[in-house]
Amino acid sequence: MFGYDLGVDLGTGTVVISVPGKGVVVNEPSYVAYDTKTEKILYCGRRAYYLEGREPDGVSVIRPMIGGAITNYDIACDMMRFFINKIIKKSIFKPRVVASVSSLATDVEKRTLISVLITAGARSVCLVEEPLCAALGAGVDLLQPAGAFVIDIGAGTTDMAIISQGSISQTDTLRVAGDTLDEEITRHMREKYGMHIGRRTAEEIKSRVGGAAPREEDVAMQAKGRDMFSGMPCVVEISGNEIYACLKPLLGELASAARALLERTTPQLAADIKDSGVILTGGCSALYGIDSMFAKALDVDVTVAPRAELCVSKGTMIALNKMHILDRYGYRFKTKQDVRIR
Repeated sequence: MFGYDLGVDLGTGTVVISVPGKGVVVNEPSYVAYDTKTEKILYCGRRAYYLEGREPDGVSVIRPMIGGAITNYDIACDMMRFFINKIIKKSIFKPRVVASVSSLATDVEKRTLISVLITAGARSVCLVEEPLCAALGAGVDLLQPAGAFVIDIGAGTTDMAIISQGSISQTDTLRVAGDTLDEEITRHMREKYGMHIGRRTAEEIKSRVGGAAPREEDVAMQAKGRDMFSGMPCVVEISGNEIYACLKPLLGELASAARALLERTTPQLAADIKDSGVILTGGCSALYGIDSMFAKALDVDVTVAPRAELCVSKGTMIALNKMHILDRYGYRFKTKQDVRIR
């Protein structure tokens, strides 16, 4: 075998790269720290993530992906070049890449993603929709004629799809996802307690005490931040059910969208889904009670896939081995000439 084939999940929150036969080899936050004067990349991944909010003078930390779309082309290229080189090292053979993309991504967004990966060192790129990758990573068989309902809740977007025989029957993408929930928690802390908190603190609150359903035995934690009026450090205690009430309207949007998607599907696929249930993937599927929230809204069984945050990347790896099947549905590897980049 010459070179590598890579499965890439370039997400708003994390970059996960898989290699067939090896599994997940990169799982890093999609953060980049760079020198604002020289515009030189200093750190990528976890080290840049921990530096956010603590940047020294002359250093800036950014995320080149926002809301599932690339917002900083040059930084995204540098970040992906760093991670790809970390895997292939000094190999002279450029890898083929299967990358996940939002179901409703525009042609411009798709071409930009392909361009970033080729500029970063890929030989050719094939884009596969995120919910289809998530289904593959969760163990759904491409050749099964029965329908499967997959909901992938990431940091930037929530992708929902009903999949049958290796193809997407119905799909929807919402901009309500992990980042949106973090922003809502930040707003809640500011309005109720007059307190500014950082993004990482909001993430911690969401993961530790946040929930999509009320708890019979409430939990609490201390949140630390800066007082809006005095400018001094402060600490407040918040409860899980308080955060649930804060997030309930946004989570209700997800449940309503899932219900509307199920209502649009064919009766036979709806019957299949009633039997097989709904599969939740993505980092936010770990939120307390989110499976019961969807189960109540859809009146079907809902399960969270094992290692749900890695399902999309595992799915891209499986897609590499199933290209003879995906080829029937128009999935092709595109080269530098196909996207007309320099």
